[in-house]
Amino acid sequence: MKLSSIAKPGLTLGLLVAATLGMQTTAPAQPMSPSARSEEEGATTGLGSSHRFRTAAEAANHCPGDTIVWLSGPKLVYYLPGAAKYGKGVGQYACQMEADGAGFHSAGG
Repeated sequence: MKLSSIAKPGLTLGLLVAATLGMQTTAPAQPMSPSARSEEEGATTGLGSSHRFRTAAEAANHCPGDTIVWLSGPKLVYYLPGAAKYGKGVGQYACQMEADGAGFHSAGG
């Protein structure tokens, strides 16, 4: 009888440890935002598609208070509001601080 009373606490402890280990799980992976996905995939210009917008209003909604620039051409240049080429030709709108951080620079007019 003494053997069974010694085994019970050990068995109970073993079950408790097993139950605890079985209950430990990692947090479920959160879905990646388009921005994070673009950065992980390594956008060629450093400014992923989730940071480029079809309209100035969409860009302004993304980064209120920042200057909205017009990205144009493969040379990593942007145009500021008021520039003759701002919003013209093939390009996209973006936030100036994000464009600067991605290696873009002002075309100077």
